[in-house]
Amino acid sequence: MIETFFNDILDKYSVSDSFAKEVREKYRNDLEESLSKNYSLTPKYRYGGSLSKGTANTNSCDIDLLCYLPSDETLSVEDIYKTAEESLRDSNYYFQSKNSAICVKGKNNEKPWEMTVDVVPGKYTSNEDNKDVYLWCNRDRCRLKSNPELQIEKVRNSDSKDVIRLIKLYRTFNSFIFKSFFLENFAIDVIEPEFVNEDSIMDKLVKFCKRWEDIGKLKIYDPANADNDIMTIHSEYEFSLIRERIHNLYEALMTNNEETIKKCFLGDSYSLDDAYIANAKSHSPLLHVKGGLIPFYISLRGYIVKENTLTSFSSNSIINKQEELKFIISIPSSIQVKDVKLVVSNAGYEAYKSKCPRGNAEDTKKESKDGFYSFYRFETTLYYGNHVVQALVHSTSGNTYLSDYLIVRVR
Repeated sequence: MIETFFNDILDKYSVSDSFAKEVREKYRNDLEESLSKNYSLTPKYRYGGSLSKGTANTNSCDIDLLCYLPSDETLSVEDIYKTAEESLRDSNYYFQSKNSAICVKGKNNEKPWEMTVDVVPGKYTSNEDNKDVYLWCNRDRCRLKSNPELQIEKVRNSDSKDVIRLIKLYRTFNSFIFKSFFLENFAIDVIEPEFVNEDSIMDKLVKFCKRWEDIGKLKIYDPANADNDIMTIHSEYEFSLIRERIHNLYEALMTNNEETIKKCFLGDSYSLDDAYIANAKSHSPLLHVKGGLIPFYISLRGYIVKENTLTSFSSNSIINKQEELKFIISIPSSIQVKDVKLVVSNAGYEAYKSKCPRGNAEDTKKESKDGFYSFYRFETTLYYGNHVVQALVHSTSGNTYLSDYLIVRVR
């Protein structure tokens, strides 16, 4: 079951109590001591980022250490930032200055840390308990009002934490950039309202990936400051790559084929066509490749029916939902026909969720044709996926003949 895979991988990369203790003893305690030395007032420290939000994965967990001074600190926000840099430099830390954070990577002349620590210096806007802070913005050379506590509580209290963790794991295994701040707000503001109590982790992940086209296109807001345009967090090129990767995962999820979903998630190669066929055959033992039964030039053709007009389609055609289809089976007159059946095996997530996999032998109707027998059946396209159709012909002599596969690609 794919649910087991998702739950197992979440467990494998979850943050344990021992991991949190190691972070504190190996990184946080010494950093706090070094940072506090050059401030006249004592900063308040706490974890930010994924560790505080409950969305951390051990294979990609960088640490956010918030370092906020009281509002009556006389230093400007820029000077607070510069003082933090100076303190780290004095303590022989190797770091890189970012926009509002300082990325600490280890100590000079020592082995680099296994994970980095983003120190975020700032100060509270007031002594009231609103927890608004001013941060220094290197890019724009100005102070920025924010409230990381609001984002932390927003994520901690959400129903999207497992989805966020899975997308972050997928991001790591498939080597692309997707800033967590945007991912979190997109998941909670755009996708979470669609969740229902019965949703499994697979259902939630499908709902997230189904909105792949909206990533970078639909406006997302900073919960702490509506004036902060977080749509600039990625370039359009980066957003296009994110959309492509999330679309790839969506297509794999829609096959409802466990091995294919695993391979896509972990960054391995796979075939969507093979996945759909495997899914269709898994609940339809009547489907066969040629050679499994007696091939005898049984013709199966598919047509889209519109206003009494038939338009043929092939296994490579893309067909919309709610289209009426007609399948025509042609059989040489040399075969004495007992009955003709059509196997329609729906494949993919949507048919599975609708409890409509089908795959049994369905009745057909006979048409009069010169020189051969012709049978037909009407169907309607309802579910996203590649559905497999095959004709089975039973003769009066006891033989069973089959047509080639016909793939109905519904999008």
